[in-house]
Amino acid sequence: MKQFFAAMSRRARWAFAVGVIAIVCIAGAASWWVTHPPYGLLFRDLREADAAEITAALTQMQTPYRLADDGKAILVPSEQVYDTRMKLVSQGVPKGGSVGFELFKDSDYGVTEFAQKVNFQRALQGELERTIESLDEVSSARVHLTIHRTDLFERDKDASKASVTLSLRPQKHLDARAVAGVQRLVASAVDGLSAESVVVLDDRGVTLSGYAADGTAGEGLGGRMDQQARLESDLRGKIGALLHRVLLTDDFTVSVDVRMNYDHVKQTSERLLGQGKDGNGLLVHERVNSSTRTEDDPDSDRVKSSPASSDRDVEYAHGREQEEVERAVGRIERISVGVVIPSTLSAAEIARLSDVVSAGLGLDVSRGDHVDIAAIAPSKPVARATATTPAASSHASVVDAAEAPVAVPVSHGLSTPMLWMLGALLAVVVALVALMLYVARTREVPRLSAPEREEALSRLRQWIDPSEVRS
Repeated sequence: MKQFFAAMSRRARWAFAVGVIAIVCIAGAASWWVTHPPYGLLFRDLREADAAEITAALTQMQTPYRLADDGKAILVPSEQVYDTRMKLVSQGVPKGGSVGFELFKDSDYGVTEFAQKVNFQRALQGELERTIESLDEVSSARVHLTIHRTDLFERDKDASKASVTLSLRPQKHLDARAVAGVQRLVASAVDGLSAESVVVLDDRGVTLSGYAADGTAGEGLGGRMDQQARLESDLRGKIGALLHRVLLTDDFTVSVDVRMNYDHVKQTSERLLGQGKDGNGLLVHERVNSSTRTEDDPDSDRVKSSPASSDRDVEYAHGREQEEVERAVGRIERISVGVVIPSTLSAAEIARLSDVVSAGLGLDVSRGDHVDIAAIAPSKPVARATATTPAASSHASVVDAAEAPVAVPVSHGLSTPMLWMLGALLAVVVALVALMLYVARTREVPRLSAPEREEALSRLRQWIDPSEVRS
């Protein structure tokens, strides 16, 4: 081995060292890649109880896992995601934090009737919670039941009642029909419970059940305002999609105002139908009386006759048409749209854009609907200094955190440590190559020994002064 290295030049030695280091680094990266496979998402948006239950099951199954998104998401190796998920579902994990009818799996015959009723109510609430949580928009649900118990000596019968609290996922909401469906679901599962007696709230305490059983908006002010807000939001979304395709930017502002009428109006009208040739009606009967009077002339023998008179009595039959019109509650009376865009379009383009927006929304000019698009040059942004109290700032942070979408890091290829390792390896290789080139260019001149220096010095003297050397 020593002879092998001694026979190599300096450049060959540097190239050999760089090759060995590169091979070692590549082997280390490959071994790390094998021992640390990419991870995929198993579950997300988990509660602490569900996450603890899942991690305990994974530990028992000896499946490696990682926690992400502050413990709300669980990652497992990508090739084991679906297999592990099916195994957990077959074991009933996670249970969702609710206790269902498995509460009666191990029956105890020594339990009193009151305890059995309480357990039945708990199991029914848990099953309803699991069913409601299966909705895509619902993150978690709590159900509280007040079930009427029949009594032999009870005369006044109180109806059953229920309350449901829903925690919705970020950027999700339940429409009126979905809320009515939750009400009907709970009412159908409890004896003596009507859908109107089920109160549905969201996680902010806002009542969602201000709707009739058929899913239409209720009579309360909250239901009307919610219906109007949803309609305005849908119209803003349509206008935003149109403007984004035209302007290729989101630098615009859209305001929509919908005026709705909730008056109950029932109008009855009756009119005659024109029939017959002249349109006066159908002839039922006609009677004509005519008479002629005669008078005697005292001066002559002639008899004078007075003009004849006639009387006509006609009766027509008229057809009648009756119409009853009942206007729908919550109809749209007027839609007003205001749009502010940057001053990049001409007047003709703005007019054309206004026509497109009107057609896209189906506006009715005769009803009073109108669109106003203003092209205003953007002003310079001014930093506003707002002073907020600690309570206000904490409330804003909570709301933003609740409404912000949850980002879960899912590995689809090279992970962050692997990228860092490859970057470091590349930097080492580049540094070694640069060093090798620098050494190759700046070779060291071989140093002479003492006899060689004396011999070179004597040759230099002979070349300078040959006469001095002869003497």
